[in-house]
Amino acid sequence: MGYKEDKRYAGHMDQLFKVNRVEMLDGRAEGAKLLDVQNGSGMNFSINISRGMDIPYLSYMGCNISFVSPCGVVAPEYFDDKELGFLKSFTAGFLTTGGLSYIGGPCEYEGKSYGLHGNVANTPADTFHYEIQEEDGNACLIAGGKLQEAVLFGDKLSLTRQIKCCYKEKKFTINDTVTNEGYKKARHMILYHMNIGYPLLTPESKIYIPSSKVIPRTPHSAEGLHCWNQAQEPDPNYEEMCFYHEMTSPMPKAAIYNPELGIGISIAFKRSALDHFVQWKMMGAGDYVIGLEPCNATIDGIEDAIANGSLKYLEPQESVRYRIEVEILEGPEEFEKIQQL
Repeated sequence: MGYKEDKRYAGHMDQLFKVNRVEMLDGRAEGAKLLDVQNGSGMNFSINISRGMDIPYLSYMGCNISFVSPCGVVAPEYFDDKELGFLKSFTAGFLTTGGLSYIGGPCEYEGKSYGLHGNVANTPADTFHYEIQEEDGNACLIAGGKLQEAVLFGDKLSLTRQIKCCYKEKKFTINDTVTNEGYKKARHMILYHMNIGYPLLTPESKIYIPSSKVIPRTPHSAEGLHCWNQAQEPDPNYEEMCFYHEMTSPMPKAAIYNPELGIGISIAFKRSALDHFVQWKMMGAGDYVIGLEPCNATIDGIEDAIANGSLKYLEPQESVRYRIEVEILEGPEEFEKIQQL
């Protein structure tokens, strides 16, 4: 039955489509504000209003999908923007956004220091709203808001994010608009750090990325090129690897599927805007994760992005839009269908 029919059986919307705004109370998470969503399909996710409107938790039918780092959820006031200080409060979760003016490893450029993956993931939303709207006999959650990454005498960028999911649909969309609110041309880099963890990710999981070419990011990564699409047993001595994937489809769809659980996850994105893709592979004991990361530039420093032509700019008042489609996969047929696209 659909929403219209199910509604007759419910005394309150919470029985069908439960959306709660919550505040964390303990440890370094204290004060962080989240929106918790259960849409009746068995899918459950949270939006961290205090941290870039990113998604720390995602599960389906009680099965965790996201990788949550040892930090867990951390309130934004603990953010350290120096060098690798980002990692001290890197929740990872299902989605951490990098940007808006810089992504990638720490670097120096024109006398300024840039820390890992920029600041946006640690920036609270200035405005945030949510509403369940009834449309065409169904109910859909529209949640989102706007945040600013602006500095006196410097760049003034904003991110407007909308996350939408509908009743009993095991999918959601992320629609972002980044705008140069200033009056000078501004550098713009963005990365969608989407992280898959246990129990969805195990050595038995199947990894699919529709690439025409796979390029190891480092000499160490080159040693694992032969098994980029295979997960291994957790290894306490594992050193992370990253791979660039070149793609040809206008709307690539990457996926990870666990045949033992019969559950998987796929992400699709518009390559016209997100023209680069990084795979993060970390098989460490306690740090066990595969990252699927659409982005708009390479991640090896600003000078490198300038040299290879991947760095993007926004003119004054110019905007660029991004769209990510996330879908839960059930059964081998749905995973096989993606590979045939």
